[in-house]
Amino acid sequence: MRRLIVKKRDSLVNFLKGEGIGKNKIKTLVKLGNVSVNDFVVDKLPYYVGEGDIVIIDKKHINHELGIIYEDSNYLVVNKENGLLTISTSSKNRLEEDTLYKRVRGYLNKKGEFAFIVNRIDKETSGLVIFVKNEKLKNMLQKDWNNIVKKRGYIAVVSGVINKSGRIDNYLYEDKMTFSHSTKKGGKRAITNYKPIKINDKYTMLDINIETGRKNQIRVHMSEMGYPIVGDKKYHSKDNKLKRLMLHHYSISLIDPISHKLFEFSSDIPKEFDELFHNN
Repeated sequence: MRRLIVKKRDSLVNFLKGEGIGKNKIKTLVKLGNVSVNDFVVDKLPYYVGEGDIVIIDKKHINHELGIIYEDSNYLVVNKENGLLTISTSSKNRLEEDTLYKRVRGYLNKKGEFAFIVNRIDKETSGLVIFVKNEKLKNMLQKDWNNIVKKRGYIAVVSGVINKSGRIDNYLYEDKMTFSHSTKKGGKRAITNYKPIKINDKYTMLDINIETGRKNQIRVHMSEMGYPIVGDKKYHSKDNKLKRLMLHHYSISLIDPISHKLFEFSSDIPKEFDELFHNN
């Protein structure tokens, strides 16, 4: 957070430029609700400040740490924190529980825009979630999702040593207790490609690309190979050293069904993932 005191009347843009912030960066900060003057959130430009005004720049201000990766008139891409539900499974609780959907909906509604969720990731998983701002686009994306999406990349840290790349191609079914399991036939086809990128004597960091998006797909495949994801109590991990599921959705690319433009989104790998390799 930066706290700045205005010394003379000027436009907010000129004042912040004088503090070493570029014009495009200023526009982005204002768009995301990260700039306030005397505790009033600035939501549009131009805006003027006077002598003695207090300007605060706080990336956590107002947008509830949304972690916005990209936004335009149609799309909003967010880097979800682990431990946060993407969306409530109960329609009654959808606007009561603290979920990513609720936070995004609140952020967009303040601008007179709507929020429609396109993809979901597990509560325990961190990473990219795509929202769109109109229902027509959402329906177009979801109707042909497997053809529209070109890459779904994850980083996982698993227990054990995996020395070579591999591919898992089988079927998943869900039991009455909501656990998913692999089978050679029946259920829904699930394809997971994995490649080791870091290894020590206890853990392997994998770069994973999935060709299908089944419930808990990566978690089941890794566990049933005998290499459970660190922190995955649901699927038999006994190692929870960093108190979180070590799975992050870091990359996704898709073809926009309207413009036919390729969109590629990515986020940084959480710093804590490297801790298991530096400290072991």
